[in-house]
Amino acid sequence: MKDELKLETVAATNFPAEAELIRTILESGGFEAYVINSNAPTYVGLAQSVFVQVESSQAEAARKFLEENQSETE
Repeated sequence: MKDELKLETVAATNFPAEAELIRTILESGGFEAYVINSNAPTYVGLAQSVFVQVESSQAEAARKFLEENQSETE
């Protein structure tokens, strides 16, 4: 039986388009990334409701990669 994929959030935003950009940046670095809750309303306010997740074992490296490439997400 195949192990279940364990995901961890590495970024959160209110905007699905921003989450897709972050996913694309992560994938350019060799990470398999997923956007979760992309149909969330963009008027949520304080709560960030769209998440970018990667395999838990890659989460720390993905966060570091995003920090190093932060200018691309702004």
